[in-house]
Amino acid sequence: MGYGPVGADALRLAIADAKGADPLAPVTVIVPTNHVGVSVRRLIASGRLGPTCSGGQGLAAVTFLTVYRLGELLGAPALAEAGRRPVSTPVVAAALRASLEASPGIFGPVATHPSTEAALVSAYRELRDLSAEALDALARQSPRAADVVRIGRAARARLARAWYDEEDLLDAAASAIADDPTRVTELGAVIAYLPERVTRHGASLLKRVAEHTDLLVLAGTTGDDGADAEVVAAARRLGDETGGDKARSALDPLAAVDPKRTRLLTASDADEEVRAGVRAVMEAVRAGTPLDRIAILFADPHPYARLAFEQLAAAGVAMNGTAVMPLSARVSARALLGLLSLPEGGFRRADVFAWLGAC
Repeated sequence: MGYGPVGADALRLAIADAKGADPLAPVTVIVPTNHVGVSVRRLIASGRLGPTCSGGQGLAAVTFLTVYRLGELLGAPALAEAGRRPVSTPVVAAALRASLEASPGIFGPVATHPSTEAALVSAYRELRDLSAEALDALARQSPRAADVVRIGRAARARLARAWYDEEDLLDAAASAIADDPTRVTELGAVIAYLPERVTRHGASLLKRVAEHTDLLVLAGTTGDDGADAEVVAAARRLGDETGGDKARSALDPLAAVDPKRTRLLTASDADEEVRAGVRAVMEAVRAGTPLDRIAILFADPHPYARLAFEQLAAAGVAMNGTAVMPLSARVSARALLGLLSLPEGGFRRADVFAWLGAC
């Protein structure tokens, strides 16, 4: 299954299939991020892709949640009842700092360095999804790995009684479903939409969900093995965790990048990069591609936004995009701001004439 409108339409059809003739039948869509949930909900609700039920346009009784939000809804009450609170990065850092101070091990010479603490916090977050067996195997790899695992486990022991993190939340949600399966029936049909990186704890929660209701996995692919590796791994993990009988997945590849139409250029600096981009735009226009079907994309607006604006303006190419000059940098704004700052210096002669010259 592809991304964009193709994926959204597949989701619309899945929702329509789950609802059947009842437009108010509950459906829960598990999305990778809140942004994806908002975007696809608005697109489907607009009716541009078609109806989601026989009752007409619109979207009703469909809930869009991330897996962590689902875990919060199901597991947070039990954790709160036990007197545990959600942990934050400073609290994790404090626990690691205390464990490091008690037994620094190989990190003794750099135990008080801020970078050591930051690195251990990052490692703690990453290792929290591993099982005890995997942590044991990791600890056997080297003395440094052994101390990282040991310090992480010590910090975890300090936090477990009064705090909980996302992994604890997902485990508590899975336990809540095991204790009361009716919690899942309230969700209705569950659709995992465009899963990306599914953690072990997240897959375990969805396994519990699939034991009591249908779970459909709509995985998006590009056709490139490297780009799709995590998506394929996530779909397989969901299939393994749910037993494969109740979880159905769609992994039909859709090539987003055609190697025959992709060209890589190496430039000496940012100016030459932008010039090459503008030349590519002009070549596409001469070949018949309309300007409104061409986009120049860059990872960092500095300095590429300004350079692209200047080069396209020099080439006489009409463009549309985010302004490269803030309002405060324009002449009228500079004149007003300069005038307001003159009283601070008592309207000194030099300041006044400098202001006049700048305006």
